[in-house]
Amino acid sequence: MAMKERTWLRLTVSGIFLLAFLILLSIVTMEKTSVQRVYVTLSEVTGVMTLVTAVTAVTKDKRRKWMFIGTVSFLVTWAMLAVAYEIGLDEDTSAGWLWFFLYYVIALVTIIILKKGVRETPGKELLFPVTLLFFTGIQLVYVFAVHIFWNLPF
Repeated sequence: MAMKERTWLRLTVSGIFLLAFLILLSIVTMEKTSVQRVYVTLSEVTGVMTLVTAVTAVTKDKRRKWMFIGTVSFLVTWAMLAVAYEIGLDEDTSAGWLWFFLYYVIALVTIIILKKGVRETPGKELLFPVTLLFFTGIQLVYVFAVHIFWNLPF
């Protein structure tokens, strides 16, 4: 039995909200390393499952296609941060400049795609790409601040 278009939308939106909640919990539990590691792992699994759902939804729901493309794009920037966390990217990494350059390019492409998604999304569902655009902006400012902090001379 095939899922309805509305179900793909609910799965994707629910996945994004669960991902945001788990990321928030991982930030709150930063002092307890083992607990934080559990939340980070749960957020990574949730993010990958949401990414797969959004990619599948692009082909299943033609009316909201750009909303799902924007979600995929947002999740790719999140995945870059997750990979950087897992490989232990820090200020001592020799090729950190390459990672930051790629992140900035992908983040700018994500902003462009989300802006197109805002124009193409009908009705009340417009709030979702706008929210993703907001969180992409916050994420970009965070990465930019980390980049500046790591390049300070002290």
